[in-house]
Amino acid sequence: MVTLKSIADRIAALLDPEIRGIRGVVRAVASRSQNGGAAFNEYDQVFVRRLAAYPKALSLAFWKDHFEWKALGEYPQIKGCMLDFGCGTGHSDILLARSGRSVHGIDISPLGIAIANHLRSGEDETVRGRLSFSVADVARDLPAGGLFDSAWASHVFEHIAEPGPVLTGLRRWLKPAAWLLISVPLGHAYDDPGHVNHFTGEENLSQYLRKYVQVARIDVSEEFKVLRALCRFRH
Repeated sequence: MVTLKSIADRIAALLDPEIRGIRGVVRAVASRSQNGGAAFNEYDQVFVRRLAAYPKALSLAFWKDHFEWKALGEYPQIKGCMLDFGCGTGHSDILLARSGRSVHGIDISPLGIAIANHLRSGEDETVRGRLSFSVADVARDLPAGGLFDSAWASHVFEHIAEPGPVLTGLRRWLKPAAWLLISVPLGHAYDDPGHVNHFTGEENLSQYLRKYVQVARIDVSEEFKVLRALCRFRH
């Protein structure tokens, strides 16, 4: 249903210089396509659709106080040089870097990483020094530099039917005994056609993960409708 508010939001998005910059990135990525218009892969399409339907969700203001990156403060184990697996457009990582964390974000979407690097370029030198992004598929790729002290995966594993190849690959990116924090929607919260898993509770998520990692604990947030599993790889 079209409302005055929805119209106002679309006009604001058209005028917002941050969103206009992201639209420019999308156009630039599309123009580099060499295969007759198939500019975006299936992972890129998530961000193309988001820009069309809800551009506000691609603004840093939208993420400024988001509960997911803020919740990292409750997990001191997620420290040091942190890997964000499935970082998308990198908005949370920019805010984490502003808060003093060192973060490297990876995603399988070239468009998502192009947007993330565009946003990074607008930060000051100190923030840029704590922050980097790259396109990577952990099931196939190895880290280009050193291993990471800890890792975070926020709202990623609900999209992954079989976690084995991903977690096996992710282990190669982390130092021995590094901690991994996995956050997923509770049940059908934040539902999306791309969700292939709906984790109904602690045991459901533990069963999905424990073949591949040691699950130290699972926290349930009824307020935000998420489950968070603090894990370690077995050595």
